[in-house]
Amino acid sequence: MLGRLLFPKILAFEINTTKTLVRNVSYLGRLKPNDGSTKNYKRLGRGPSSGKGKTAGRGQKGQKARGKVPIWMEGGQTPYFKQLPMVGFSNKHNAMDFHEVNLSRIQDLWDTGRIPLQAGETLTIRVMRECGLITGSLKDGVKLLGSSLGKYTVPLNIEASKATTEAVKKIEDDAKMSFTARYFTKLGLRAHVNPAKFLLKKGYVPQQARPTSKKNIAYYSDSEKRGYLIKDKSILLEPLEKAREETKTAKPKKKTSKFKSLYEQLSEASSIGYKPTNRTVNIQELA
Repeated sequence: MLGRLLFPKILAFEINTTKTLVRNVSYLGRLKPNDGSTKNYKRLGRGPSSGKGKTAGRGQKGQKARGKVPIWMEGGQTPYFKQLPMVGFSNKHNAMDFHEVNLSRIQDLWDTGRIPLQAGETLTIRVMRECGLITGSLKDGVKLLGSSLGKYTVPLNIEASKATTEAVKKIEDDAKMSFTARYFTKLGLRAHVNPAKFLLKKGYVPQQARPTSKKNIAYYSDSEKRGYLIKDKSILLEPLEKAREETKTAKPKKKTSKFKSLYEQLSEASSIGYKPTNRTVNIQELA
């Protein structure tokens, strides 16, 4: 009695909520979709009395009666998309797919002690694979990104396939370390990441191939991209310059015909020496 006198409003609220819960439970048995939201399927081909028998609403003969018409079909005439000229090109067969590694990820693994290197050592793709910076199947290499990072303080030199200008700037300016862009083929990358597999299976480790295309040679010879060819010119640039100088100074060779003259053919075919003369011969002298 005392509680009812002191808190009459609270008791009235509890009674009302219990009534609404009971009322909502009674609605569960009468649930149904809104009017017009669902429609029953019309059975086709079930006799003339249904209104959709025999031809089942498709009419008589024709492409639409026998099957479906593609949305791009224009009745057999040249389609509109084929009348337009071809513009541009696709370079997918030469495109390279890289693992993208952000410097913030390297910073996190270094802070937690998950990179098995000492300060001043080089972080290669093999070490990235071992510590979990790159996972899954190997692609064409690793590209470093420098976005979404405040300050980079990892004291490691990094060697990867490519890097953005922001990433190179943070490695050199913030961490005071160096970056080297190195070219890898698919075979060379597998040999770099897992050389023990090649030693056990074939007994040797394949040598790293040098870039062959002009685009790759120009990229890895660029000092702004921190290419490894400009740092060590003995790999490719010095042999190229030497070969160019030799081609300039070499004397042009005289082209000789691969077909022999009649005189050379006769001299090789017979043991009797043959010498051409201008003397006329009569038939009587030959008899």
